[in-house]
Amino acid sequence: MNRKLLDILACPKDGSFPLDLHVFEEDDEIIAGILVCPKCLSWYPIREKLPEMLPDDMRDEMEELAFLSKWKDLSPQKILTAGKPFNLNKKAQKKILQP
Repeated sequence: MNRKLLDILACPKDGSFPLDLHVFEEDDEIIAGILVCPKCLSWYPIREKLPEMLPDDMRDEMEELAFLSKWKDLSPQKILTAGKPFNLNKKAQKKILQP
């Protein structure tokens, strides 16, 4: 993702602007990271240079939990515990650990 996109991206849920950017991996563009709405705590992953700003009902819970789990050391604590629509609360952790 090119950082210039931050100038136009807003939270799809409440229209908040600007979104907080947390970069996990970067070269000439952001390869992996997370966009966070500071108002409603909705978060959107950046995977393979693409921000994924899908509505909640189009997001795969297990895929999103796996993303948070992979990047938990670099993700904001408030997203890990209270992010929407998914977070790594106790219930989610049990889902991840189930065979």
